[in-house]
Amino acid sequence: MTLLSVRSLVRLLNTVEPVEDLPDATGIAFDSRRVRPGDAFFALPGESGHGIDFADDAVARGAALIVSDRPHRRGLLVDDARAAILALGRAARDRLAGPVVGITGSAGKTSTKALLAAALPGRSTPGNMNTHYAIASALVSAALEDADLPPDASGAPLVLELGIDRPGEMTELLELTRPDHALLTTVGASHTQALGDVAGVAREKALLLERTPGVKVVGAAAALYLDAATLATTVVVDVVGKGAPLPPEFAGAAASAVGSAEELPGGRTALRWRDAGETGAVTLPWTGRAMAQNALAAAATATRLGNAQKGAWERMAQAKLEHGRLERHELQGLTLIDDSYNSNPASLVEALEVLRAAPAPRAAFLGDMRELGSLDRESHLRAGEATLGLDLVVAVGPSSAALQETNPAAVHVPDAAAACALLERVPRGATLLVKGSRSVGMERVAEAARARASAGAWRASGETVEEGTSC
Repeated sequence: MTLLSVRSLVRLLNTVEPVEDLPDATGIAFDSRRVRPGDAFFALPGESGHGIDFADDAVARGAALIVSDRPHRRGLLVDDARAAILALGRAARDRLAGPVVGITGSAGKTSTKALLAAALPGRSTPGNMNTHYAIASALVSAALEDADLPPDASGAPLVLELGIDRPGEMTELLELTRPDHALLTTVGASHTQALGDVAGVAREKALLLERTPGVKVVGAAAALYLDAATLATTVVVDVVGKGAPLPPEFAGAAASAVGSAEELPGGRTALRWRDAGETGAVTLPWTGRAMAQNALAAAATATRLGNAQKGAWERMAQAKLEHGRLERHELQGLTLIDDSYNSNPASLVEALEVLRAAPAPRAAFLGDMRELGSLDRESHLRAGEATLGLDLVVAVGPSSAALQETNPAAVHVPDAAAACALLERVPRGATLLVKGSRSVGMERVAEAARARASAGAWRASGETVEEGTSC
């Protein structure tokens, strides 16, 4: 019985045989816009509506059947559609023929996931799809792939990004995914509105290492929050910047993988590393110490899962990283560092480190960091301090007004549209960092900067576009 046959779904989801004769499904989706022919469409309740409203659209796109807590002519009726998709994900996890690697952290999760999937090589969730439902879908897809393997054959590793924003959520994800191996990138003030403080973030994320039996790797900043027993079974990764000497072994850890990174022209980074008695040097096609640490963490994990160092580094160099994550663009008269996808204090420190490594003039357009709760004001005050000495700082959004208190030279605007109008203040030849939480829409500023450069606003003649740029 295949995982997505009607008979299997009836049994797994504790429902009854449909009145209408339905075909077996070949995949699943919970977004009607992503339905492929043959999918089982899970119509889930949402904050502002219900997926059943899009069920007919899903059928028109080729959905084989609908799973929902509301009736549909081509549906399997369940008590709780959200519980149903998670139950299917757990059943899929039971059928996997390869190991699962879980990745979490306050910054660097998505990039590290892509690097590790390339290094192994293995499979992973696309983009930053790290919700319970996206992870359940990834488990189902992997299980369907593994169903075609010969008996006793091993499946490719599955690398899953585990994102959390509330207490108890990591436990839920661990019950769903049951990782064999784990990687914790870093810990900082992220989602503290629900998790309280950095210690609360660390406690929740450290559960991944504490409850995973296999290879465990952690960034040095996060390692400071681990208990002695967990640290003793975990590899600590530590990369310093500016070509400094390699850091010492991390006391109390199972092992250390250490490196020293130095910025090179053209957005590349030179990394010297030492791990498990081996040393080496590589040139990475990405910018910044943080990306070098992500890469070394991925390499340390991959080699402990049986991959050769050389092959892991070669495959990582070809990895396709997501847009808007320390993405460097050499434009006409401007270098753009597009880190607009998201922001929190930890990732902002990393991004500003990259910006300060660039030659002057330097400009930063920084949007609000959201979901920080009681740490909101303090975090934005510190952000202002961190931007002192830059040639232009534009703070975007209500919380970012606090930057002006610690950096009086900063300019404050209410939203991304207003920020776009200030791009004309960016000097010719500058390096421009654009960053902010997803909901601020700073990707519009990055897009406007690219358009402005294409229009010749920063051309060598020094002429400028007089009117403000809109976005």
